[in-house]
Parts: sequence; C-alpha cells; structure tokens
Amino acid sequence: MIKIFILDDEEAACNVLQVLIHKHIPMEKEVRYATHPVQALEEMKAFQPTLLMLDIEMPHMNGFDVLNHLGTWDFDVIFTTAYDQYAIKAIRFSALDYLLKPIDILDLTNAIHRHIVKQQFPQARQSQQEQIQNLFGNLAHPDPSQFKLALATMEGLSFHPAADIIRCEGINNYSMFYFSDGKRLMVSRTLKDFEELLSDQGFFRAHKSHLVNTAHIRMIERDSTVVMTDGSSITVSRRRKDDLKQMLLQQNRKG
Repeated sequence: MIKIFILDDEEAACNVLQVLIHKHIPMEKEVRYATHPVQALEEMKAFQPTLLMLDIEMPHMNGFDVLNHLGTWDFDVIFTTAYDQYAIKAIRFSALDYLLKPIDILDLTNAIHRHIVKQQFPQARQSQQEQIQNLFGNLAHPDPSQFKLALATMEGLSFHPAADIIRCEGINNYSMFYFSDGKRLMVSRTLKDFEELLSDQGFFRAHKSHLVNTAHIRMIERDSTVVMTDGSSITVSRRRKDDLKQMLLQQNRKG
C-alpha cells in the first residue's frame, strides 16, 4: 500500500489532488492532507507517508523549508507549483519529480507510478536524499549556470557542474556524457531531454546525435566541423551552421 500526504496551503488544491488520486490510481492507498506546514510536520510523524506531494509556494514556510525542518525522511517527494521557473529549473537539474498546476492527469499518474516502482528499490529512495541535497545546493546559487546536474547511471547517481560537460552524444534512448576530466557516463535519457534542460547553459544541438558545450569549442573548421577541447570533432548540420555562429556571436557580446 502507498500512503500519500498532500501539503498545500489551498484546501481546494488538496481536494482536487485527492479526487484525482482516488480516481486514477487503482492500487491500495491512503491519502491525507494538510494546509499548514506546522500541522503537516506533526501529522506526518504519525502517518509515516511513502510519498509527500509538496507545494513549493506557501506563506510562512515554503516547501523547501518544510524539507529542511524534516531533516531526514524515508519517503518520496513530488513538488507541485504553479510557477517559479527558477525553482523548477533547480528541481529538474536534480532529476526530481514535479507537477505544474493545474495538475495534468497523465503527469500525475506517471509521477505516482514512478513512486510505486521506487517502493520496490530502497536504494532509489536513499538516492532521493542526495537529490534533495543537490537541489538545496542549486537553490543556493543565484546563477543557474552554477547548478549541478544529476545523472542516473547503472552504477548510481552522480552530480556534475554543467561547465564540466564537453558534449553529449545520443545513442538511441541513451545519452553518453563526455567530461573535461576524461570521464564518460551513459545515462538512460534521450538527448532531447538534455537539450531542453541545457539550452540556456551554452549547449548547442550540433545535429541529431550531438549536443555540444560551446564553452568547450576549441575551433570551427571551414567545413563547419567543431573541434572540442577533448580533441573530438563534431560535424554541425548544414541547417544549424548559422544558428551556431549567431549563438557564439551573442556570447562574445555578453563576454
């Protein structure tokens, strides 16, 4: 059985989530909610949830403050928010689940199903503690370019500054990361996922199979092949050549 606790300062939002969960999640479950963080902290001690659905923006104490007050815990967290793009960016970099309000039913069911799967793997719940700590570290930086990216591999979870990534290579539904220290990591997410996430971090989709960090471009050859700082050569697709030149020009102006 899964035990879901909802914390949102708007009672209507709590009620909507309860209805959606009972309607669309068929497995055995118990759902409770609170509209005040202090109340939630007390009730959760007795309830012992397996999943906390946590609103970010609340008066007096936001969602991140709640987690800080908890210290350590043995449940999954799914953040809910209506806005706050900076927080969403930090959450995504930490590979944590979040839902945008108004809640989309498919997004909700997918997120809870991921929680159900993780219940079978205690190491996955343990790794979320590391992800939350990475989230707090990301939120402490006023500049998103300083965020650390969480990458899940077969060996476990690791965290890396985007600046250390030279390039990413798409291999079917996987992405191979190449780092400035020579390390490589294979991650079971598509290149498209990372293109969206890293688009404002100076990364450029050179062609369908490669995402390059423009800060690590050593030179551009006449045929528009880019030579990276690790010595690799990446061909830029014909239709993307002008976009790359424009991006580098804008970066030089900012610099």
